[in-house]
Amino acid sequence: MSLLAVLVPLLVCAPACTKTTGPDSNAPLLVAPKTINDLDDYAAARNAYALLSVDDVGRPAARAQLRDYLIGYLDRALSGDQLTQAVDALEQLSGLWVAAELRGLSPDPQLAAAAGRVYQRVARAGDERPALLALALVQAFSDSSGRADAEQGYAAMQDWIGRTSGFGSDPSFDDHLDRLLEDVTAHFPSPFLVDQLANVYLQRYRNAQRQGSFSSVSDPRVPFTGYLLARLYLRADDLDGAVAALDKIEIDGPTQALRELIRDAANIDNRSPADLDQLTREFVPEPDNRLPEEIVNQAWGIVDNLAARSLARFPDHPPAHLARGRALRSRSYVEAAIIHYERALGGKTRATDREDLHQAWSELAQLYQFALEVRAESGAAGTEQMLARVEDFHDRAAHTWPQRPVAPGIEFAWMSVAMAEFNAGHIDRASALLEQTIALTPEPAALSLLGTIATRRGQLDDARAQLRRLEKLAASSSDQLDRYDWQISARMSLAEVEALAGDREASVSELREALSLLNTLLSYAGLADQLRAEFSLRRARVFFYLGEIDLAMSDVRDTQRLAPNRADAYTEPLMFTVLHAHLDEAAEIFAAALARDASGAELEVYYSLWILDLAARLGQPAPALASDYLGSYAANEAAEPWQRKLARHALGQLSYGDLTQAASDTRERSEACFYEGLARWRDGRQAAGLELMTKVLEQQMMGDFEYQMAQIYLRWNELPKTARAAI
Repeated sequence: MSLLAVLVPLLVCAPACTKTTGPDSNAPLLVAPKTINDLDDYAAARNAYALLSVDDVGRPAARAQLRDYLIGYLDRALSGDQLTQAVDALEQLSGLWVAAELRGLSPDPQLAAAAGRVYQRVARAGDERPALLALALVQAFSDSSGRADAEQGYAAMQDWIGRTSGFGSDPSFDDHLDRLLEDVTAHFPSPFLVDQLANVYLQRYRNAQRQGSFSSVSDPRVPFTGYLLARLYLRADDLDGAVAALDKIEIDGPTQALRELIRDAANIDNRSPADLDQLTREFVPEPDNRLPEEIVNQAWGIVDNLAARSLARFPDHPPAHLARGRALRSRSYVEAAIIHYERALGGKTRATDREDLHQAWSELAQLYQFALEVRAESGAAGTEQMLARVEDFHDRAAHTWPQRPVAPGIEFAWMSVAMAEFNAGHIDRASALLEQTIALTPEPAALSLLGTIATRRGQLDDARAQLRRLEKLAASSSDQLDRYDWQISARMSLAEVEALAGDREASVSELREALSLLNTLLSYAGLADQLRAEFSLRRARVFFYLGEIDLAMSDVRDTQRLAPNRADAYTEPLMFTVLHAHLDEAAEIFAAALARDASGAELEVYYSLWILDLAARLGQPAPALASDYLGSYAANEAAEPWQRKLARHALGQLSYGDLTQAASDTRERSEACFYEGLARWRDGRQAAGLELMTKVLEQQMMGDFEYQMAQIYLRWNELPKTARAAI
């Protein structure tokens, strides 16, 4: 997984300390951690840094802290042959300076050397974009000798692109170099890169001039040279440079009007932000635009520059706060973006026109929802405080827009926290939030989870009621896919309820209904692979419970082929085959999971524990693949500490007492009880095993594999030693 993939959620849920700006403030200030020790700390510091103005006295020190962490991360990534993460770290480094700061850089040999190390790796692979970004950083932060080497490297890249341009999709014109430069300057508009891209534009423009007519030129970008130049210099936060560049060429009427607008916005004697507001509006991308990604990124960079200019002179200006918030939102700095949105919507004047204002409220609702979801899912501190902020926001939104609700609504916030509470074993709190949700609107996911909770508590009548309500709600859905999705889910869950109630005939009937729906859905030739994998996995589960093991395994293989990196394509069928003592099938699924490394090293520890348990209770030799995996993991001092302890416990290297003493939370205590309970039960100490399995249920970790397996073993009062029917 790349650094950016990790940081998108982390930048949302960064556990920064906060303090409010006043008793009625909806925009708390973010405070960076004192030290950056991991990605959580980095995310908190990066969100706080995004709020610092260029002239803030704390900005250089904050940037140095972020820089040091990223260079260390980059070097560790390179040492571990994780080139994608190293490139992502380089991109994060390039974003630590705003455009205006890039015109006065001092040499930074350590940063230049780090960029050079990345360049050596990506250049050999022919990866042009990160190579250009690395060269740009080397050029920007080196001494004169290093700059010359970087510029020579750029010239070689330029020559290579020129010599290979004839192999493009349309050899009549070549825009590869300028597209590449536009992409990198959107993130890092250094003076060197800006000059190179301006030269590309102007050279093509002069060539067209020599041909005598722009209309006869094959390159469709030439007539827009003035507009492209204006965008480039605006991204570099050089308004005077934009005007000067336009004065060097012939421009049409619209470009002339843009020139005048840029000139007026650059006038520092203006006593109103109106010109800056108008210029900013020109570059805010439309939500449904079909522009290339590099042009969209460039546009948001321009918006950010102009908003910062406006806020430097008019710090309470709502339109500038909204523009800045939207720019930060485009980069996933969600906590920082929320603060600017709140300042915009809480200003004394309107931030935008009424229609766009409603859009802004909806965007803020999305930001709050995203922040809450990631915080809740990660178990970050302050989830309840964030929920209170979200509830307050929705109260204000309902007051402001009584006839036009913003989306997503508060019910999705309650659902997000309910899911997190369920996974954390806080079942009463989860149930209360789910009840709040369905009291407001009958959300299918809320009804489904309430049905699951009631089922696992043995409250079968309540479970039936929730699931029948879900089935009825699904049948009324106008979306065909949603209708099938929730009807199938309801039928499969009802089959489990009836099986627990001892009504095998009713359980099989529900499974047959689910199978009919799944067959209809999977017969659709146009079903996307992702959806086909999802519903094939569900059909596999139905076949497993109906005792059709060969058909189930066929669907499992199809799912793994369609979605080889999907963890539950291995976890769900493996858990079933282990529970019901199908060793050959379990071994096949386990081998596939390890071969594709789809689930991650930590989850594969649990797979190994399950396989070894199954083989032991069937009196079969321990599968070498599982025992070797556990042995390797147990010996790896860099492995995840808790999973390593489980591996050592399974191998007899760690006692149960030491394992429980090392358990730091409810989940770990539950897992310790489960795996020790299996061992005791297998050894003939059934009463001791049952006692520990009961303790697993007492932890209420209903969403965990161990809870579900313990509940089934307790219900059966046995660990199956031969293949056992599910119902």
